[in-house]
Amino acid sequence: PAADASPHIKNDSGKSSTSSISHTLTFDNRDNRFSPNRGYVISTTNELAGLGGSKRYLRNQVSAGVYYSIYPEFVISALGQAGHIIGIGQDIGVNERFNLGGDSFRGFATAGMGPRDVNTNDALGGNAFGVGTVELSFPLGLPDEFALKGRVFAEAGSVFGLDKKNLVGVADDTSLRASLGVGTSWESPFGPIRVDLAFPLLRETYDEKQLFHFSFGRRF
Repeated sequence: PAADASPHIKNDSGKSSTSSISHTLTFDNRDNRFSPNRGYVISTTNELAGLGGSKRYLRNQVSAGVYYSIYPEFVISALGQAGHIIGIGQDIGVNERFNLGGDSFRGFATAGMGPRDVNTNDALGGNAFGVGTVELSFPLGLPDEFALKGRVFAEAGSVFGLDKKNLVGVADDTSLRASLGVGTSWESPFGPIRVDLAFPLLRETYDEKQLFHFSFGRRF
């Protein structure tokens, strides 16, 4: 790590190895995986590390989404994700923790929310997270061959939790964050491209904002 990095990051520096097994179960009845108009999807992933290597933990994540067409090409969706990681005989390191921001929570910079060393401004990640999104997608009145759609959305959630409590110079709480935004997406030949403009409505003073976000690929 850099010389001016958080001491909590420096404490995690050094060699480590991870040997893990994981599985994912998914149920998906959406009418279209890439541009759904109706249906729902549920997915859960469990990962166990410790079958060799120096890292030992259990990570669980679940995600779900519901899509409903309220009018032809006007689709409202509700998406949610949550996760938790617990160490097995050891604390969870910075690299194993969850982060929110950027593509995972618009209106905030990548790793822009959650536990942070307020002296160095380094994000530390959290052992647990939850985030929910409500979004309305709609046509922009352009010919279908342009494959452009508009969106309005709202997001709310938090990432929090460190193994060691009351660390000096570290901000960590469960307060709710929220943002509201608009965006557009293009179904390009290489995959979906999204441009979003989001405004944080609820945040902590140490969180990092990001109004514009550009992403390639699917969020969910």
